[in-house]
Amino acid sequence: MSAPSLTAEPNAPMTGSASSRGRASWSGLLQLSLVTIPVKAYPAASTSQQIHFNQLHAGCGQRIRYEKHCPIHGKVEAGAIVSGYAYAPDQYVVIDQTELEPLRPAKERALSLERFVDPQDLDPALFSGRTLYLMPDGLAAQHAYAVLTQVLGQRRKWAVGRVGLGGHRVLALVRPCGPVLALHVLHFPEHLRSVDALPPLCRSDAASSEEQRLAGLLIDAATQPIRWSDYRDDSAEQLRTLIQAKLEGKTLTAPVPEEMPILQLVDALKRSVAQALQSEDVSQPKKKPTRKPSPGKSPGRRSA
Repeated sequence: MSAPSLTAEPNAPMTGSASSRGRASWSGLLQLSLVTIPVKAYPAASTSQQIHFNQLHAGCGQRIRYEKHCPIHGKVEAGAIVSGYAYAPDQYVVIDQTELEPLRPAKERALSLERFVDPQDLDPALFSGRTLYLMPDGLAAQHAYAVLTQVLGQRRKWAVGRVGLGGHRVLALVRPCGPVLALHVLHFPEHLRSVDALPPLCRSDAASSEEQRLAGLLIDAATQPIRWSDYRDDSAEQLRTLIQAKLEGKTLTAPVPEEMPILQLVDALKRSVAQALQSEDVSQPKKKPTRKPSPGKSPGRRSA
């Protein structure tokens, strides 16, 4: 009996069929002053390629189950569990779910674009990591959606607003992403840690002119358009290879880590610049030498 094989479907692009886009995770209204555009939001990131593990009992291979357990009364049913806030050690105030309802944001379906900013004025630390694609909901919404997308792109502006997602009011950024709009959930500024709270940096000597020159050359050599196809998450592929080997009774050999020598800064910069320039020369296509016209003949004309 042959060992089972693992197969995975590649990620489907956003512009495919309804099944490739997935289900809309939110629908509502995109508002700019009195302009209202019905939209639907689709998750930008796909988790279909991720591999998840189950916890098993090593002795018998059965899956581990988790039960709600009280240290005094043992197993507890879900209906007997309440929420409590610890205001002191082992002291809790019980909060009923109905008491939380007035604190929840109103069930509004509108994302109002309140302010427009230049992209360079936004701190990347504000991005929470969740991104949605906004798509027009219905034929009547397509024209206004296209106008807003095009004008944001022409003026190179991003929009900031607030919206209710998953029962919480969140800060959101809307930006043009080609022909569609992308919504990025942001951290509220007060949730970010200040750099002033970090350990103080030791004062170091100013960079020498040679160090600055070499570091600049290294940056210049690596400054070129990014081919995003070169950046792939191969962790799921490696896990499948490992699992398939286990199913076939094979053992994978771990790669030997390459030792990195610790060099003085100037030496490290010089070697790095040399490697960057060498790789740049290899990647550039070689130009064919141009042939000079023979004496007495005009270039571009044939002799009769």
